[in-house]
Order: sequence, then C-alpha cells, then structure tokens
Amino acid sequence: MPVNVDTVYQTVQALANKEQRGYLTPQEFNLFAIHAQKDIFEQYFYDLDAIRTAKPQARELGDSVQHILFKIQNTDGVIINPNSVVAGGTTFENRQFNGKIFVTIGGVRKTVKKIENPDEIHDLRRSKWHQEAFDEAVYFDDGYGKIQVWNGNGQITTGVTCESIKGEPGLVYWGYMIINEKPVYDPSASRNFDLHSSEQPDLVAKILKLAGISIEDQELYQAGAAEEALNTQQQNK
Repeated sequence: MPVNVDTVYQTVQALANKEQRGYLTPQEFNLFAIHAQKDIFEQYFYDLDAIRTAKPQARELGDSVQHILFKIQNTDGVIINPNSVVAGGTTFENRQFNGKIFVTIGGVRKTVKKIENPDEIHDLRRSKWHQEAFDEAVYFDDGYGKIQVWNGNGQITTGVTCESIKGEPGLVYWGYMIINEKPVYDPSASRNFDLHSSEQPDLVAKILKLAGISIEDQELYQAGAAEEALNTQQQNK
C-alpha cells in the first residue's frame, strides 16, 4: 500500500510548527516530497549493490537483499524482470537498472562474475594452462548500457540475460482548495507517494531536512536528521 500524501503532509506540518519552527506552503511541500521520494528510491540501488558486493555468497539468502527487493517490487510503476534478455550478449534495454548477469551454457544457467580489468581475460586466454581452467564466464562493463561476457572459449553473445528493474516513482503532490483563506486537502487533486507504506517515516524526516535547509532553520534540519537517525536505528534492529 503506497504512502498517503496527506498523512505525510500533516505530520510534517505538525513537526515543523512545533515550537514555532515554521510552516511549509503546499508548493514547498510538493517540491520537497518529490525530491525525498526520488532520493529514497535511488538509494535502494546503492544499498543493493553495496550489499551484494560485500556479501556475494549471500545474494539470494540475505535478509537485507530481500528487504530492499521487496521495497522495490512494492513501488508503484516499477517492474522487476529476473530474466531480461541482453541483446547480442552485449546491450541492455534503455531506461532500466541492471542487477545480476546470467548466462546459460549447455542448458545450465549461472550467475556471471564481474571483473574490473578486461586485461585479466586476455591474460587467461593467452595462457594454455589458464585457458583450460577458464570455464566460468565473467563480464566487464563496456561503456554505457553495454557489457562483454567471456570464458575460455571466447566472447559469449548468446544466452546472456540479466535481472532488470524498469520504471521509477511518478510525481507526488498534495492538492488543495482554499477555504477561509486556508489550504484544505483535496484528495481528487492529489497524488500519493508511490513508495511502500514502510517508507513513511523516512519521507517525513527527509522533507523536514529539506525544509530546514530551505528556510535556513538549523533546528528544523536537526529535527529531520534526528527522525532519520531514529528510523535507521529501528530498521537495523
């Protein structure tokens, strides 16, 4: 279930008004809300890559990996395809995040290990002893949206697939009508956040921090930072 925009709006206003720290106009809130949602969504991929790099042996079983994938899967407008074709074994589709790389050889599908230096492949293939032992496929980045997959027999251009994630959260806005010179929530003119409901505390914290920066209110920024630190601590328990 997505995060309700009015719930976040009312929470942010209540915290911002505490001890007369300030008031966010609907326009300011909407700008900060869009930024906060994008920031949280993009952080998923940094965290996912960091966890998988640090613990490659636990890619499928790690609770942290599954937790992040759950949040991505429950983001409206986002589609995860665990078996997206890599065209010609080299080219990804546009506008997608690519996770693990796979190759199917002899009917067996395996995860392909990434290497940073392509020269390793040439060194292995030039040595007859290493070439015979070079049976596991590896890949390296070959420019924007491109890779090369190799094993001891040469470059692999067929049977290469990847885990792909397409789409991103849409715009979010708190719509309103003016009654007695005050903005009043109008659900018909609003759009909720696309993130999973578990992200509500982080959205509130990030919007408060952005508001603190915008109006140069150190206390408001610190209030948002404290909320964010508390959320992180609770998530790590």
